[in-house]
Amino acid sequence: MTALLLLALAQVPLQDFVERALAENDREKRRALCAELRRHEFSAVERCVRTRTYGEATCPLGEVVERRSKTLHDGEAFGYAFHVPRSYDPAKSWPLLVTLHGTNRGGHDKAGSGWIRMWLRNAAVRERFIVLAPTTVRHTWSSRQGHSHVLTAIDELTRELNVDPNRIVLDGMSMGAGGTFDLAEYVPDRFAAIAPRCGAPDVRRKKDGTLIPMLCENFSNLPIHWVVGAKDQLIPIDIVRAAKDAIAALKYDLDYREHADGGHDWTLGNDAEIAAWFEERRRRTYPDEVVWKTYEKAFPGAYWVEATKRTNAQPILVTHLDMSGRESETRAEFRPPVLIRARRAGNAINVTCEEVKQLRVWLDDAMVDLDKPVVITVNGKKVHGSKVKRSIDTLINEARRRRDRAMTFSAYVDVRLREP
Repeated sequence: MTALLLLALAQVPLQDFVERALAENDREKRRALCAELRRHEFSAVERCVRTRTYGEATCPLGEVVERRSKTLHDGEAFGYAFHVPRSYDPAKSWPLLVTLHGTNRGGHDKAGSGWIRMWLRNAAVRERFIVLAPTTVRHTWSSRQGHSHVLTAIDELTRELNVDPNRIVLDGMSMGAGGTFDLAEYVPDRFAAIAPRCGAPDVRRKKDGTLIPMLCENFSNLPIHWVVGAKDQLIPIDIVRAAKDAIAALKYDLDYREHADGGHDWTLGNDAEIAAWFEERRRRTYPDEVVWKTYEKAFPGAYWVEATKRTNAQPILVTHLDMSGRESETRAEFRPPVLIRARRAGNAINVTCEEVKQLRVWLDDAMVDLDKPVVITVNGKKVHGSKVKRSIDTLINEARRRRDRAMTFSAYVDVRLREP
């Protein structure tokens, strides 16, 4: 970046300068922009990262809008539908309800447009929520491609409309319920709450019939309103109950509704009740306690903990099928899983972890006082006890990586662990 350009940028308001840094894809140019940002008070830069201004909506209000896009994951084309209340005012932030349709075996490219109307029948939702319904034509919502359909659509709407990032809620029916659970297992820190209907988390059945809930630990900071039918012919109730028992044993925030005579039916849930429940939920951006379990290197962490290296293990290749039963993707799982339990109180952070070689603890003034020493204990041993310096580069790069400007991180500590 030339000195002339930097001189020109020096005349730009700080908010615009921060926007430029966040949008810059070239690493060297972004580094130069961050160097210029260091001339400003750190708190002012972070405040700009957390601030967004929005003009009047350019999309129609009070009607279903259809869009085409390409995923952030691999550039695959997909579509989504959304509805913005007729009374939308960009001066205030709005909750976003993301709803996932069930199996789309017909391959309809506007399945989301039809599904979104299930929620738009409710006047409170039409008037108080921005509603988003992505479409998946081939992949299930539990695939990485399915995840990216959802996360890409959220990213696009939150850049265009004044969506409150701490009030993004997720629900779905059938395969959409499974996808709701799956997204909550892998990216729980993106959502304020979930309300799946007639579906279950990832539960696997061993050869002896034993049921193993795989990732229920990751719901520690995510309220769940779960509706099922005991006579559902598509979702085995023993799988549902195994997951329910696992979540209940962890004492997480679970509202479980099992209808004794219910089948595979959206109407088992009360739309008005669930909408009111959603309205009260707020994301826990910097929770005091985080539990993170993962079998995959592609999903190393959530909130403020991350396993940047795990112990050596042979990968188990797991083939994921699409809605037609064809191969959708193959993912590598590692056993035993990484398991991190972290708790913070003031500037003291206590972590226990399994199968981790290197741990990263993300930090920000929103969760600790970075003007004072941060004490980190891992597996009973003090591993850090000094101050941690704030970094403009970390602040900008993490906001970009997470695509989240409401849960910022401006520092981190890496901890190397010895294998037992």
